Amino acid sequence: MDDLLPIGAFSRATLISANTLRAYHESGLLEPAAVDRRTGYRGYRIGQLGDAAVIRQLRALDLPLAEIRRILAARDPEVTRRILADQRQRLLDRQAQLEQILRVTGDLLDDPAAVTPARVTERTVAPVVAFTITREVGEEQFAAFFDEAYPQLIAAAGTGAGGPCGALFPAEYHDEPVPVTAYLPAASGDTELPGGRFAVAEFSGPYRNISAGYRALGAWLAGTGLAIAGPVRETYLAGPGDGIAEEDFRTEICWPVNHLEN
Repeated sequence: MDDLLPIGAFSRATLISANTLRAYHESGLLEPAAVDRRTGYRGYRIGQLGDAAVIRQLRALDLPLAEIRRILAARDPEVTRRILADQRQRLLDRQAQLEQILRVTGDLLDDPAAVTPARVTERTVAPVVAFTITREVGEEQFAAFFDEAYPQLIAAAGTGAGGPCGALFPAEYHDEPVPVTAYLPAASGDTELPGGRFAVAEFSGPYRNISAGYRALGAWLAGTGLAIAGPVRETYLAGPGDGIAEEDFRTEICWPVNHLEN
């Protein structure tokens, strides 16, 4: 490996750990100039110090490796500007979300008894005939799934739509992808959603804060002798398609309930 920096020296020169350099090699982001077939030692050329410095700076911005790979492959200032502009917007969105979380967390810590102002009522709901689309998605994919599903449901219902759109979620929350059903009530629909006894909370505000409505239902359910009896529903009474601010979104969260079995 003449005229090459071994990985240890390259690591010290770039302030990137050897383990991280190995990970960058395996991902194809920063491949060593040479790898000794006998020992497996990696060697890097002096010219790669600049690439390593760029990678370190961009990772400090939490830029995904795929986007860094695009910047290095293009070596074009305009490509870099576009990618960094997109990342800046993502960071600003995250900052706004964090500030909201801090406010809500502060309120809950100041007054733990005030779980949420959402009011819960109990009602009997009739069965609903609807057009439906079901897909296995994780929480971070909900918005994209609904953006795709609802135009299809609206087209299928035509002029026969009979109410606001909604969604069904499993009774128990899961971290991994789960079956989620988007639905639109319509007399000619392909599915009947069962009716029954429901606990209902109407939540007002952006979807990112909807956990407040779920907390209200959880607080209401405790001590009632009732249990969640099936998929929970969200009915979107007012939302993105209504030309209103997020703070004015209205969502009904409906938990089917029945008595706990002894």
